[in-house]
Amino acid sequence: MYIRLILLSIATTIAVALDNTTAVTVTTPEKKLILHSRSNITITLNVTATSDVIFNITSSSHEIINLTNGNLVTIANNSRSVTVEIQSYDKAGTVYLTVSLVNPSNLNLTIPDLDMAVIHSRPVETVNVVLGWLCFASWSISFYPQVWKNWKRKSVIGLSFDFLGYNLLGWICYSMFNAALLWYPAVIHEYHLKYPHGVISVQLSDACFSFHAFLLTGFTILQCFLYERGGQTLSSVCRTLLALFVCAMVIMLIVATSGCITWLQYVSIFSYVKLAVTLFKYSPQVYVNCRKKSTEAVSIYQFLLDLTGG
Repeated sequence: MYIRLILLSIATTIAVALDNTTAVTVTTPEKKLILHSRSNITITLNVTATSDVIFNITSSSHEIINLTNGNLVTIANNSRSVTVEIQSYDKAGTVYLTVSLVNPSNLNLTIPDLDMAVIHSRPVETVNVVLGWLCFASWSISFYPQVWKNWKRKSVIGLSFDFLGYNLLGWICYSMFNAALLWYPAVIHEYHLKYPHGVISVQLSDACFSFHAFLLTGFTILQCFLYERGGQTLSSVCRTLLALFVCAMVIMLIVATSGCITWLQYVSIFSYVKLAVTLFKYSPQVYVNCRKKSTEAVSIYQFLLDLTGG
């Protein structure tokens, strides 16, 4: 009996939550506008109302996007939706359109915000995307010559383990940074609040590349355990630096969780770590090459493709 009541209560709670979530939908035919253009948004009411429903629509930046005919819109009680026109101005950036209920106040509605971006030019946006995927292709291919060389030699002697360790840390940080700015709503919202005229430059190609780089670097490290390595191991300096980086990220996670810094600030630390690692990660491999007076263990194509992508 008690179990049935508990299950019924849970089902009712879920049903109410789903009903509130889908009670109002806010849609637009295009989420990216160019400067000085017009589009529209549609507010759809998915519950039955006995009277007219009035909403107030506000823009997080009136200098970027605003409504052309005022902020108040009404859905008549014999209608389900209303479409209003919006206009972009002479500034690019991302805005949040917030829809709030004005009347009747007794309706309990959950209304999602709508984020929209204003860009300078669609051709420039297209070129930017194409170049991003070309870089993704070049940089991603650059990992395979080294993997092939290791397999062919059945040896990783001469390949710096420190370089691989720093590289793995860098790709982990870069992957987390890209994923947060692409898919974590709290970080995206904080970014637009801090930079109201800014557009997040991270693209899907960046995230795909960083994930791929992490996997291929991890596979190369796996080869170090499978093939002859001649007693090579991580240096004490590398172990210490990697441990310090990891401890710092854990401490900053605790700080972010406690609310002392924002999640955007925490995610930004990953980008700084990636930048720092990039500045010196090649040094161990250069040192090994100089000491051995040989580059036999290293694929030159890896660096040529890396340079091409850059």
